[in-house]
Amino acid sequence: MRLFLAGVIGALLIVVPAAGFLLRRVQRRANAARAAQVDSDEMLTRLTGELAHEIKNPLSTIKVNLKLTREALEGVDLREPYKPAIDRSQNNLAGAKRKITVIEKETDRLEQIVEGFLRYVRRPELQPVTMNLNELVEDMIDFYLPQACSHSLTLRHSLATEPLTCRVDAGALKQVLLNLLINAQQAMDAGGELMVRTQGRPGRAVIQISDTGRGISPERLATIFRPYHSSRSGGTGLGLATAKKIVESHGGTIAVHSEPGKGSQFTIELPLAGFDAASNEVSV
Repeated sequence: MRLFLAGVIGALLIVVPAAGFLLRRVQRRANAARAAQVDSDEMLTRLTGELAHEIKNPLSTIKVNLKLTREALEGVDLREPYKPAIDRSQNNLAGAKRKITVIEKETDRLEQIVEGFLRYVRRPELQPVTMNLNELVEDMIDFYLPQACSHSLTLRHSLATEPLTCRVDAGALKQVLLNLLINAQQAMDAGGELMVRTQGRPGRAVIQISDTGRGISPERLATIFRPYHSSRSGGTGLGLATAKKIVESHGGTIAVHSEPGKGSQFTIELPLAGFDAASNEVSV
């Protein structure tokens, strides 16, 4: 009996702490899940509020122009025989047409805002293939070169001599690079210089895009990858946020270094094929 009790007590001394450990681990995971849900809810609430703010401006413009169009059309009466009245009506019609053009443009902008939001909140559906990143970057440079020339910009590049073999969705990554190139172009006056580099690091492929533009203030840098924080008039405010999301969905990172008046440099790092994205260890 003593041996039996000793065995039971020994088992309890093992089981109870183990159960406590497992319970604490489950609780930690539950708390983390709740925190993640709270963060997700807060993010969704913030995005929805910012989307509503973005939509409000074009809607207000549309509303005002519809009111002005109605007022212009109410003054139209081409049945009047007198030339001054006819001229007045024709002027009203011309004014109404201009207002309709404004409405069409604002409607297009509204559509772009909504489509951009939907693209951002969706999980990227990547179709990765194994390829040499140098070739993708070179294709993008060839594609963008005519636009750089049309804006009197110099586009230079320096690609790694060794292949940078990665698993990437070429279309999605080209979207990221094009966004960065256009942003750099818009930050520079004629005569500016764009530099595109690739290089290899242990387990990583690196793409750098540098410009000689106006640079970015520290305040702007702090929020540059957040949705709806564009400093450019007419932008959707989702370009860099979407770029970050695409890069991170590849297991990579994107960062920016900039000083006002000294240009900017965006750096993308992606895991080489066969390497673990988090640890840089070879996957087996």
